[in-house]
This record gives sequence, C-alpha cells and structure tokens, in this order.
Amino acid sequence: MFFFSACKPVDSNPNHAHPRCRCLPDQPCWPSPAVWSAFNKAVHGNRIATFPAARECHNPYYDKTKCEEIQNGYYDDKWRRVIPGAMLLTNWETFHGQGCLGTDQTMPCNQGAVPVWTVKATTVADVVETVRFASKHNIRLAIKNTGHDFLGRSTAPSSISLWVTAMNQIQVVDAFVPECDSPLDTEGVPAIVLGPGALWGEVYRVIDQHNRIVIGGDHYSVGAVGGFCLGGGHGPLSPRHGLYADNVLQYKVVTADGEVRIANTYQNQELFWALRGGAPGFGVLVEAVYRTHPALENINYAQATIFSEDRESFAKIERDFYSRHDRWSNEGWSGYAAARSNGLVIQYFLPDSTPEKARASMQPFLDYARSFPTVVVVNDSVDHYPSFYALFQSRPDAMFGERASGVNAVLGSRLIPRTMFQSNGDIDLLSSTLTKVQDDLTKIWPDAGFLIQFVAGGQVSQGNSEETSIIQAWRDALILFIGAIEWDDNTPYETQRTYQQRLTKSIGRLREITPGGGTYHSEADPNEPDWQNSFFGTHYPRLRSVHDWYDPKGIFVCRRCVGIEDWDDDLLCRVDH
Repeated sequence: MFFFSACKPVDSNPNHAHPRCRCLPDQPCWPSPAVWSAFNKAVHGNRIATFPAARECHNPYYDKTKCEEIQNGYYDDKWRRVIPGAMLLTNWETFHGQGCLGTDQTMPCNQGAVPVWTVKATTVADVVETVRFASKHNIRLAIKNTGHDFLGRSTAPSSISLWVTAMNQIQVVDAFVPECDSPLDTEGVPAIVLGPGALWGEVYRVIDQHNRIVIGGDHYSVGAVGGFCLGGGHGPLSPRHGLYADNVLQYKVVTADGEVRIANTYQNQELFWALRGGAPGFGVLVEAVYRTHPALENINYAQATIFSEDRESFAKIERDFYSRHDRWSNEGWSGYAAARSNGLVIQYFLPDSTPEKARASMQPFLDYARSFPTVVVVNDSVDHYPSFYALFQSRPDAMFGERASGVNAVLGSRLIPRTMFQSNGDIDLLSSTLTKVQDDLTKIWPDAGFLIQFVAGGQVSQGNSEETSIIQAWRDALILFIGAIEWDDNTPYETQRTYQQRLTKSIGRLREITPGGGTYHSEADPNEPDWQNSFFGTHYPRLRSVHDWYDPKGIFVCRRCVGIEDWDDDLLCRVDH
C-alpha cells in the first residue's frame, strides 16, 4: 500500500549468540559520535537528542520562556504527544523514582526512563535502519506513537526511541484482497489502510466521509496502530462488530532481523495470529489493514450523573445499575461509566434505535436512583445523532473533568464474565466486591474510582479466540472494570511502590470472584500477578514459541510482554533460569 514489501516468510531461526546485557551510554560498547552521525544520515537526519519534557523548568536547565510553554502544555494530551520524551502518564518517564517531573524549579531533574535518542521515522526505511542499528549495537529499543500507554512500554532507560507519529497515512479501499498467496477468486472487502502514526480521531473523520465505520478506540489521541491493535483493541462499537483484532485483515511489520514482512491469513500465519492480541514485542507495525462496516443509521447517547453522600443508598443504586447490564447488552447498549464512592457518571450508546426506545430502556434505572431522598440525578438526557462520528465529536474527554494526562497513575483491571450479571447472588457478590475495591482505593487516593467499560458481549462474545490470540476471558466477559490510583510528583519512591502493591491487592478481590478469568493487558496492572495467564491464558506457550522464533535476541522486549522471563526487572540484562 504505502511501501513495497517482499512476500516471504522467515526461513530460519539463527541462534545468534548475544551479549548478556544491553549496552549503556557510559560503556565502551556505546557507538562513537562518528557512528551516530552515520546512523543519522541513514535515517534521513531524523535523529533527535531526547530529554525529559519538563527539563527547562528545572535547575540547572531552567529557561523562563520554555518553562512557560511547558507549564501551559504539561497537562495537555495534545502537547504531550508531540514531545519526544513525554508520556501520557509521567511516572513512566521515571526510573527507580528518578526523573524530571512537574514544573517546580527546585525539584531534581534526571533523565529517568526517557530515551537518549529518538528517531522520528518518516518512512519504513527509517524503521528498518533503526531496528538494525539497535540490534547491531545491542541498544534497548522502545517503540512510540502517542505515548498513550498504561504499562510504560513506549519508553525505556538508555534506549533509542522509534517514534512513528509522522507515519500517519490513511487510505480507504473499496475491495481489499490480502497480499501474497491469496487465491485468485478471493473476494475483496471494504477496508481502511493505516500507517502506524494514525490517530483514531482522524481515522473516524476520514471513514465517515466514505459512509463507513471502523472498530476503534474512544479517545481522539489513541493511536490506531500499535499497542491498541496488538492488545486486541476495544471500543464503543465492539459489541456490534467485535474487537479490533477480529477485524484485522493484514499487517506489515518490521521484524527483529530488519525485514519487512506481510502477515495475513495466507502469509506468516503464526505471526499474524500473535499480532492479533498477543501484545507488543513481536515487531514494529508499519501498516495495518482493517475491515470497515456500513455506517450506522443513527446512534443514541444516554448520559447521567448521580451523586449521593449517603453511602448505603448509593451502594444500592450501584447494585441496581450492575443488575441491568445483561438486559442492556441484549438491547444493543454499550459505553462507559465512571464510579467514585459517592458518584456515578454514565455515557452509554444505543445504535440504530430511536430516542424514545433509548429513554424507555434507561428510565427505570434513573427513576430508581431518584427514589432515594439523598440522591441527586443531574445532566440526564438522551441525545440522537445521525452518525457515530457526530457523536464522537460531541463527547468530553474526561468523565469527571479531571486531568487525564501529565499525572502519575497506575491501573488495575479485570474482565467480568457475563454470568456474574445474570443471577441475584452473583450480582450481590460483584456489587459488594466492587464496593470493597472502591473503599480500598479511596484510602490510597481520596479521588480514586474505577471505570466501567461496557464494551464486551454481542459480537465480542461471538469471536473465535483460536483464530486470534485474544484471551478467552474477553469472549466470556460483559464489562472490563478498571481501578486507578494517582500520586503527587513529590511522593517518595518507596511510598509509590506501596501504593501500587495496595492496588494490586485490592484488584485481587476481583480475581478471587472470577477464577480462571483474565484481563485486558493494554489497560492492566503493571504488577499483575501470574500475568501470563491473566493476559494471555492458554495461548501463552504458543505466543512464546512465535516470539522466540521471530525475536530470539529480545530486540522488542517490553514490560509484561511475551518472553520477559529471560530478563531482569529493568529489562536490561538476561537472567539465568
């Protein structure tokens, strides 16, 4: 599509000897200035010296003019995604508690986990050169688009960052046929072809002009290719058309040997399987092709905000809320809700229906909430939109109006099976457990809460997890629950670790009531216990085999990715087993 690629599989798996540890900037193995200069020419002058995003607000680097720019943009997602060293969540810019956060001039400023160099790739050739250079010189490699990353996989200390944000091509195709070895009578399907820097907001705008829809994320600045799709990908239309991985037709990927490979149903099938749900760590996606679907006739948007200072009353409302999801799913609803100890914000969607039916479906719950004297229900409405894109443009980014970027935060999550929403006993158990989780998190961070992602069921349940590497827990689930905590920039490192341990323990309550289940590894606890099973289930041995075949040297090693058992906690040195 956007570049030429040879249609060839990996013919062999050479067992190269490799150094035990990655090369660091202060070691003799680090490339000389002349070698770096030659590399810069090879990547068309796109190498960028990379520093922490807030560096010029700290001594001894303080610059008044630049610091004012940083202060204006620090909590702005749009600003962060165009800064090479910036991440959505700032704790991932630190390494063992050392970094350069905030705009307080007196706070220490260290490189932390910010890469040493960034290559702002503009072509596939730039990607190939960077992968080969990192492999040849044994330097840690991090892959980044927007930095919209909850596990810190888009950055790494003492590394080269391969930044693909400029490769943001979008092309709509009326009849796509997979390349390489597809039968001559293969019927083409409507599709969209994306470069690795494409953002969902722009993808939705383009596909809307063609009167089609595509399954994607809920936020404008989420990358449409990369971690989102490698994790399986979910969105507000997933119950209607499946997960993102269920809609992939083809990938083009640069593997660890520096080759560009096509992966689809007919070519590199094992790699194609792994790239549809197996997380990052198998290569650099440089093109993705997704199936598109006919545009919606309309979509209804129901929203409401519910508050109560009476915890007992609010717990009853939450319990009633959960009890309605099995029926709402059957009616075609999906969406998102955010809960705190005394508040619930709902943003739910009903495609191809009428406002009257949507109101009739939601009204019994709102009436129940209003039946409590201490409860206030505001902003409840059902709005009708002619298209998904029209709705997407109208919605706020943050449900409680809080900062969503430029903060320190970690998540914990669990996929809750549909069966837990179908009997009074299970609903009671789920509701009481979530109340305990909420209380746990509030003790860590007073404003803590959890996100209710009502994005499973429907066609997600119909997907075949043997055809993709999606964990079976997605097929059984109705809702993905996500708990989150934050901390201030000046919080001691040991205290941060304690907070994270308490989060892990709290989410353990959900693990206990969903034995044999799992979670979505792109929005998960970076300290998830038994992560191989929680993230990948029975697919893990096969994923490990595919990973070791395509990346025997661990070029694409990343946090909680397949194959990290071979590495220490910092992912810088191999360990003995």
